Amino acid sequence: MNVLKFSPLAFAMLTVGMFASKPAYAICDGCVVGAVETANLSITLAVNATTAAVGAMATSVNTMLYQVGTAVTQGSSKVANTVETAARVEREFAATQEKNRRYEDARQRYYVSNAICSESASGGAIDVKAGVAAIKTTMRSGGGGKTENRKIAQALTSPAPPSEVDSMRSASIHADYCDTDDYAAYGGASACPNVSTTMPGADKRLDSVMIGAGPNGKSADLTFSQEQTDAAQMYTQNSARRSIGSQLRKGEAESEAGSQYIGLMNQYNSILSAATDPQDQLVADSQPNPATKDLLVDTLKSSSAQAYYAKTASSQAKATGTMSAREFESFEVGRRYANTEYQADLQNMEGDNLLREQIRVQSQTNWLLLELRNDVQRGNVINGLNLASGARSEFEPMLSQKYRAVSGHMGGSH
Repeated sequence: MNVLKFSPLAFAMLTVGMFASKPAYAICDGCVVGAVETANLSITLAVNATTAAVGAMATSVNTMLYQVGTAVTQGSSKVANTVETAARVEREFAATQEKNRRYEDARQRYYVSNAICSESASGGAIDVKAGVAAIKTTMRSGGGGKTENRKIAQALTSPAPPSEVDSMRSASIHADYCDTDDYAAYGGASACPNVSTTMPGADKRLDSVMIGAGPNGKSADLTFSQEQTDAAQMYTQNSARRSIGSQLRKGEAESEAGSQYIGLMNQYNSILSAATDPQDQLVADSQPNPATKDLLVDTLKSSSAQAYYAKTASSQAKATGTMSAREFESFEVGRRYANTEYQADLQNMEGDNLLREQIRVQSQTNWLLLELRNDVQRGNVINGLNLASGARSEFEPMLSQKYRAVSGHMGGSH
């Protein structure tokens, strides 16, 4: 069953309508008006309370929405800042990378390595070679070369004596170089009073020319001392320059036979010069060369070159600060090939520096090949002399016989 519900205002209006049709009840009009006013006041208060509640709720909602909007705005700002920061960092990183790349490229192109001074040493090779040629000319008889041993100096510079005298002089010099074999045979004699402890057999061993005279078991010396040079030259004197006949005096040279003798001696000496040239060249190449002094000063500024020098340089080189041409060439090759310190130099080379080092090594190889070519040419000259000597030995008797036959047939006398 439905129950009708009326609001206080509707109920008041209904009551007024009912009593308005009955004037008899006019006395209650004041009561009705009071009731209506009371109801109206209640309604107004209720509406105002509701409105205030709604307003407060709206204010709260607005505040919440403002806070939400502020938070969203702040979040968006943070995201934007993060994106901007990331982009800036990426740009700065890319710029730094490009700067480093350009710096490294410039470093590789223009970097002066620690080995630059040692690299300049190869540029002085031509001066070293010229120095060798000058030294070699002083070693000839009358060239002014230095010799400490007086007896050896006399053997090298005096006119050739008769072969018997030359042999006796060789024996006298050998007394200073007597070895154990000699002492076992004729020890105590004037030719071998005792065994030499410093240079046994130096005047008869090829080692004196190749690696320098010294005690048995010595290592190779590519820069000779003066004593080693004297011994090497005496070996050449004994092996190739021994006398086959004495020089003529002035009066003897004026005769016809004397002129023929001098001519034959010149022909012999010209062949002898070629025969002894390889030995003379080795001895000259083994002399301290002044042209290497400044080159070594620059070279040893490199730590790798200095380490190799300390390990391999001859005692003569360390004492005088100069090397021979032989030792200088060996040093230049060895410090790159047989030097572990050089590997560190290579690891520090990149780009153009590494390419330049490859060119230097190839240039050094070309220089050594040129020296080898010169040695081959010298050997060819000597081989040609040997061939000519063999031809003379073979054809001279036959030609002499035929010439006598021709002269006899023509009735001539020669």
